[in-house]
Amino acid sequence: MNRRKFIRVAAVSVGSLTLPLRSLPAENNIPKEILKPASMITPKGKFYVLQIGDVPTLKAEHWRMGVTGLVEKPVMLNYENITGMESVTAMRTLKCIGDPIGSEQMSNAMWTGVPLRNILDKAGIKAEAKVVVFLCADGYHTAIPIDRALREEVLLVYRMNDEPLPANHGFPVRLLNPGHYGTKNPKWIMNITLAESHVGYWEARDWDPIARVKLATLIGTPSNDEVIQAGGTYTISGAAFDSGNHGGIERVEVSIDDGMTTSVDDVSTWEAADIWGSDSPLAWYLWKYKWKVPDNPGEVEISARAIANDGLTQKEAGFDADPAGAVGYHFVRAEIVKG
Repeated sequence: MNRRKFIRVAAVSVGSLTLPLRSLPAENNIPKEILKPASMITPKGKFYVLQIGDVPTLKAEHWRMGVTGLVEKPVMLNYENITGMESVTAMRTLKCIGDPIGSEQMSNAMWTGVPLRNILDKAGIKAEAKVVVFLCADGYHTAIPIDRALREEVLLVYRMNDEPLPANHGFPVRLLNPGHYGTKNPKWIMNITLAESHVGYWEARDWDPIARVKLATLIGTPSNDEVIQAGGTYTISGAAFDSGNHGGIERVEVSIDDGMTTSVDDVSTWEAADIWGSDSPLAWYLWKYKWKVPDNPGEVEISARAIANDGLTQKEAGFDADPAGAVGYHFVRAEIVKG
């Protein structure tokens, strides 16, 4: 088995992108366009969920959050204190650090909350404080550096897609820390402590303490081993994301033959896709590519890559989620058949 085939098998067996085989017969030679993701906002029931244990049951009227540690004045806040502050509503994408290439542990929502720095200002930060530590109701804990915590885009959120934050997404309050994987976006926050240092839950298990999101591209359609009709057109689609670490996505490219160059004119066979959905570098970019399906039946391998606004081109190498997050192209195999 060659390396690319191993990449494909590993990603599909570990990830959640396992759709049933389906054939897309054309109607009047114009197949219906099916996009995945189909919209910028992930429905609540399809937003990925991961945690270290059971979902805590917390009531807003009983919940309290302390701001303690290396502060000038400890603060205790309740739910009404938080929701009564001037709010910010913004679109953000979350991605799991353990997400294998091509799975679906990446989702996007509209969130409402308050800048974390407004909360920290209430307590006052002592000069010796270096990290902000989050202690959560499920026993999880992690920390982020002070300079990252004070960015205006870092939010303590209490609403998701214009509804109260669901229990499995961190009710009453969770952190949104753009640029970093889900390990640095803790849920069910009960206490915020300023400290000189802290070793978090996953860091103690040898996962990356910084957890910066890597440039990534997901192919949503076709699914692996999908059957596609020969001779028509088919819309390849997916999402790309860098969480703002490289200035957002400049373009996405698709190849049906691994981006090989032709022997005649040495021209790459990567083709530009259309970005049809975007908000900001902190949310995913949705793309699609209209593919003229060959007339001849057979197996093809489709790949996609992103090019960031700072010029970084996603690399082929890498296939699994190491302790710092997965890298590499997403490859999907499809079968072209005669109608």
